Amino acid sequence: MIEAARETPGEVAGGMAIAPAAPARATAGPEIAKRDAFASEAWRAMLALTLGGAAPARMHTVCQATDLTPAALKVLLVLSDGPRPMRELVETFRHDPSYLTSVVDLLERRGVARREPHPTDRRAKTVALTDEGREVLAQAQKLLAVPPPSMRVLSPAEQRQLLGLLMRVLDVEPGIPEAMRPRIPDSD
Repeated sequence: MIEAARETPGEVAGGMAIAPAAPARATAGPEIAKRDAFASEAWRAMLALTLGGAAPARMHTVCQATDLTPAALKVLLVLSDGPRPMRELVETFRHDPSYLTSVVDLLERRGVARREPHPTDRRAKTVALTDEGREVLAQAQKLLAVPPPSMRVLSPAEQRQLLGLLMRVLDVEPGIPEAMRPRIPDSD
């Protein structure tokens, strides 16, 4: 049996910073405890789908197709919202600065990103997507968006409902790049 890692505030899960868990309330009523129990199990289900199931194999396939590492692909997704200072990327991913430098080096060698002078701080650099980077990112997003066969257990109406619920959660979740956010498809 795999035991879940215990993370403290500020630690990182899968390369992304996680928010500290809300402290348990001693005075919480049964309704709040029940709601939190369902939220906890829903969260576990989302983790199971993203950390297990088809997601890891899909990420591997996308990384092979784009000649990027998972960390490099995540940086590209963040850069899709515009150039970012190196310092901000370090804070976003909470990686060691030298590791993030090596990821950006890889992106530059691959031709999908470039370092540029910071607009207001001559000592700092920003990282921006190149035209090639936008093309690679579009290819990666297209491959990532293909749903696994397991989604077919839901009817089209249930799929719409699930998307709506997840979008409500995403709306209050800070720091998710626009390139990672779902869109409501046209309903023809």
